[in-house]
Amino acid sequence: MEYAVKAVGDWELDINAVPFNSEDSDKQYFDENTEIMPDAFQTPLIAYQHGIEQGAKAYQGKPVVLGSVVQGSLTKQADGWHIRVVLNKAVKYAKTIMEAAKKGLVAVSSGSISHLARLDIGGKLIQYEKNRPGRIAVWPLAEVSIWERGNGNVQPANRFAYALPAMKAIYRDAGIRFPELPTSDVLPKADEAAKRARREIEKANNILSKTSKWF
Repeated sequence: MEYAVKAVGDWELDINAVPFNSEDSDKQYFDENTEIMPDAFQTPLIAYQHGIEQGAKAYQGKPVVLGSVVQGSLTKQADGWHIRVVLNKAVKYAKTIMEAAKKGLVAVSSGSISHLARLDIGGKLIQYEKNRPGRIAVWPLAEVSIWERGNGNVQPANRFAYALPAMKAIYRDAGIRFPELPTSDVLPKADEAAKRARREIEKANNILSKTSKWF
């Protein structure tokens, strides 16, 4: 059996952060053509359960950053986009997650920036909606969350995507520099919605800096 998160070394994990052709309960999926903006997000934020406390009963006051992505490890493989993560031994939950990874009991979910993500619905790109079936066409890979299964935690149906309204605020609260988004048009040019995405990217820093609410 293949697991999305594997222990591959001393406090090091191999994570399939964006699995291809694997539908979730919303009938959404990534494929090899999904644009994740790898140049901008070489080292996405590694968080615990999208900022939700263990037991899924409350939000964390400050999102727990579990570790860091090994520079240059973001690679496109046959089954998805993979990253290598080194857990911080000093961080709460890190040991629990490492032990769970050895048993294949770690959940993983990728997080993006809600107003930049796009669904492909019948060949037309629309702004991402969590509960609408379709191919995820544009998904800036800004965050990857992992957590141990059980303990009352969220149980994802295979893999669920999570679009956060103000990802820049999460980076700020975690004390990590938010990457500069590209000014080149990396999104598909054929669709009118995709053309607007470039302008949205250019406005992103101003939009996100005016809000501190990210849930």
